[in-house]
This record gives sequence, structure tokens and C-alpha cells, in this order.
Amino acid sequence: MPFRTLPTALACAATLLTAGLLQTPAGALTPDVDTAALPTRVEAARTTGVLSLRPALSQPGKRPTTSSSRTQALAVFRHTSTGRTVALQREDGAGWRTVGRARQHRSGSTLFTLPDTTGHYRAVVLSRSGSVSATTNTVRGRAFTTLFKDEFSGTRVDTSKWSDQPTLAPAYMRMCSTLSRRVRTVGDGVLNLGVAPDPTRADRPCTWELNGNSGSHPYMWNTQLYTGGKFDFTYGYAAARIKMHLDKGMHTSFWLQPSDWYTPGQPAKGTEIDVVEFFGRTSRDSTIGSFVHWYDTANEHHKLGGLFPHANTLKKAAETWSSAYHVFSVEWTKDAYVFRVDGREFFRETQVVSRAPEYLLLSMLTSDYELEKLTPATMRQRAKVDWVRVWSH
Repeated sequence: MPFRTLPTALACAATLLTAGLLQTPAGALTPDVDTAALPTRVEAARTTGVLSLRPALSQPGKRPTTSSSRTQALAVFRHTSTGRTVALQREDGAGWRTVGRARQHRSGSTLFTLPDTTGHYRAVVLSRSGSVSATTNTVRGRAFTTLFKDEFSGTRVDTSKWSDQPTLAPAYMRMCSTLSRRVRTVGDGVLNLGVAPDPTRADRPCTWELNGNSGSHPYMWNTQLYTGGKFDFTYGYAAARIKMHLDKGMHTSFWLQPSDWYTPGQPAKGTEIDVVEFFGRTSRDSTIGSFVHWYDTANEHHKLGGLFPHANTLKKAAETWSSAYHVFSVEWTKDAYVFRVDGREFFRETQVVSRAPEYLLLSMLTSDYELEKLTPATMRQRAKVDWVRVWSH
């Protein structure tokens, strides 16, 4: 993205992919802007922030809605104060004109939607008197090309885009589950993902062993849709607007897998990218997870990422992930995966990055280790997918 009149120090910081939030599994949320490269004093109109552009990755809300083609911008300043007024400004012939105002989020960032993609924009911090006390770099507006879109607006799955995956893989942790199209439906603008007891094997229980644990449970039907053979991509933004199920016993997933499967020891030829996984509420709050899976030269499995309880600060405090829709996304480049909730970053992974085509998956699964927490009431719960969209980078 072009920058104009940008100080050299800030230009270094602005080369970061996004301005948002970064968290490691064991760490706290911290700005991912290199704040050490920014000026340490805030003076009138001093450049102390970064403005970055991305597709419409923020769309929280209680009800289904249509995905947006508009461009969004995120402003992050070195010095933060929750609730202060930040303005989006567009340059015209007479100078800078304010085209939007918003309060700074408790994460320290402020999100805007550009009114158009033809002009130059910046974000500024406004003092109580209305004067500009800090500003970001200047960016030129741009549009993002849509590569894939499904709004689930009909009454059935669009088979030109999705297929029901015929088998579970890997199956070693889901010995008691098979996939069935009978536990997913489309209606009222959403895809409903569910699980149910398998009536074809109701006459006998399933026994399982995993990591030194064992148990028995009725056989289950699970849901898994994928775009393999119909759509894949390399690099870009993959996003899904989802309202999660509530309780433990099953997990909702939006993820990517390599089209040519895995090459042991060569993650550049494909990794599993779990954009979001949700395993149900805990006693304190809901927690989402994001993971990257790969195999070494001995074909041993490795997992990066984890659960991110601090991502809960990116939703309203009174909400759970099952009480409202949120957009879960990954920005995939040749050097990194950047995971976000509603446009704000909570995790970034750079160690093993796929550079091969990958396809999309949506699933509701009951792994063997979850079955002891699965009750008849839990089985009736559904995750709701409002839309899925992929944009080029």
C-alpha cells in the first residue's frame, strides 16, 4: 500500500502486515506494531500511529447479515486510552476532511469502514477541543478481490462450492464418529452444523482408547463440508462469520488443508491451518483456539498455537461466542498466518508457513476425548455459519 510523507522510523513499523493485536498462547495481548520504532512523545499532528487496510473482516452482531465488499481500516496508536475519539480523515483539495469518528476499543485499536477506495486516508486522535493531537501514516484506499463467497442464502448446501467429506481424517481420535449430511441444514441465511447419535449403529456402544484414556459411548454422526476439488487458493484472507455452539462435548471448526495433502518435513508444501476451533464454554468464559499442524521428516505430528482466552477482550464482555456472530479470519502470506476476530489480531504464526494451495473446511466434530461430556441436550446444539468469504491479498 502506498505511503506519503511517512517518517523513516514509522515506515519500518508500517511494513508489518497489520496493525492490531498479537498474542502467544502463554502470553498477554500486546500491540503488534513495533512501537519502539515510533516517536516517544505525542505532539500536535505528530505521527505516532499506524493505519492499515484489510477486507471487511469485522461484522459482529446478533443476527445473520450479508458479507461486505467494502474496505476496512484499523488505526493503532502508541499511546492508548479506551474510549477516546479517533477520526478517519480523507484528503481533498483543501486539506483533510473528517469522514468518520469512532471510540478507541479497549484493545487499543479503532476500526473504520472507508467511504470509498479512491482517496488517501489517515486516522487522527482528537483532543477534547477537537484539535489533532496524533496522527497515523497516510494510506491510499484500495479494494480487495473476492475469490470465494457463500452466503448460505438458499435451503440447501451449494454443491458447486461444497462437498460432504466422505471420511474423517485423521480417524485415530474419532473412532466413535462418522460423517453424515443428515446433521447439517441450510435455512434462514445460515448453515447449521450439528451432531447426532448414529441410528444405524444404535444397537451397540463404541469403545475407544486415546492417550491412556478409554471409555464407551454411542456412535455419533458428525458434520464436515469442504471445498476440495472445487476451490483452493494460495495466500489471501479466509473468513467465516460464525455463532458457536455453547457447551462441551463437540467442537466447531473453520480450517484449511493442503490440496495435495502433506509432505513430511516440508511444511511449505502444506500445513493444516485451524482458523478457529471452539470446544465449548468453561466455568469462567468461552475460549477460542487457533492452531497450525505439520509433520516432520519422520512423519511425526507437530502443533503450534493454542487456546486464547485473552481473545475474549475482542468481543463484548457480556457475550459468549455462542450468543452473537463474529468474523473469524486468517490472513495468509508467504511469511505468516495472522489470526483475527472481527478484524483485530490475537495470534500470529511465522515458524511453518504453507506456500501451497489449500481448501476450506467447516465442521462440527465429536472427538473421542470429548464424548464423556456429550449429553442429549448438548447434541441438540448447533453452530451457525452466516457466510464464508476469501479475498486475495
